[in-house]
Amino acid sequence: MAISPSINGQNNITNGLTNRHQVDGNNGTGGTHAKPRVFALDPLHSEALTFAEKHFDLVLPGDEGADQWREEAQGLLVRGSYVTAEDLERAASTKGGKLKYISKQGTGVDKIDTVNARKLGIPVMNTPGVNAQAVAELAFGMMLSLARQTPSIDRRIRKGVSVTKLDGWKGQMLYGKTLGVIGGGNIGLLVAKMFAGAFSGKIVLYDPYLKSLDTWHAAIPNTSIHKVLEIDELLTTSDIVTIHVPLTPSTENMISTSQFKIMKPTAILINTARGGIINEEDLAQALLNEEIFAAGLDAFTSEPPSLARYPDLCASRILVLHANLFSRLRVSRWFKISSMPLKARWRIRYVKSF
Repeated sequence: MAISPSINGQNNITNGLTNRHQVDGNNGTGGTHAKPRVFALDPLHSEALTFAEKHFDLVLPGDEGADQWREEAQGLLVRGSYVTAEDLERAASTKGGKLKYISKQGTGVDKIDTVNARKLGIPVMNTPGVNAQAVAELAFGMMLSLARQTPSIDRRIRKGVSVTKLDGWKGQMLYGKTLGVIGGGNIGLLVAKMFAGAFSGKIVLYDPYLKSLDTWHAAIPNTSIHKVLEIDELLTTSDIVTIHVPLTPSTENMISTSQFKIMKPTAILINTARGGIINEEDLAQALLNEEIFAAGLDAFTSEPPSLARYPDLCASRILVLHANLFSRLRVSRWFKISSMPLKARWRIRYVKSF
């Protein structure tokens, strides 16, 4: 399994659609009749469930024996659960080493110990780009909501507090503004395309792993796109900053106190990537000190977020979400596609290759 961490949110992880193997559905010793035993560590969408049950001997959370996945699973379907080094060691120590593949729904694999998976020869497969449109639309919606202070005004009205133009509610216009994109993968590109198309804005991009802007210029013609070498240059020049990178040692706490101090006081910060990229305590302080204008978060170090866990953030000018707002079609497609790499790995007679 080859994994090359990339700041653009698309780790180079084996996608499972090639290099297929024939394994036995029970013990991996050569038979091709029995369905492979696959454990879903998280609930599945109904359409994905139908697909998975057709091709696998599927065990769902709550099923009898669901906690035996370390000993029994040949394949795993993972959305938000952790797969630790201890889990992998237990799976590998099982007679015959049954666990052959792990398929992650979505791009990020930070909750799976990929280092030990590699050592044990267990490929980790993800589904980059499947939810790109949905996440991009969410980030775009957050920008608009925060720029016009829609959430804050809505909360006041619902509490019975009158809101008038004299109350000092001063929103921002986004037309002609500069969008800073951290991470030049599928989602970052889509957000930039939406922003440029809607607001005729300029784009500043930070992604040390992206070697060429050809794809960006082709997707967003007649738009100023400036790629910077240092993140500080992006932060000092951008009116909106949107984050689309995986959580890695190099991106953890990427945005902290020193970064907030150089951002514009009118800046809006959006994170739909991973919790831990922004230092949450520093963000709360920056909002309190009015070092930036507002922030929109769909990812947290502690999930799901709560008022008890984040009292300072919830009291600030911030839009807190933890839903990713997938459409029904997008959720179904996302879950179903995450099952396909596992299906492709077992070329069993009743499954057509694709």
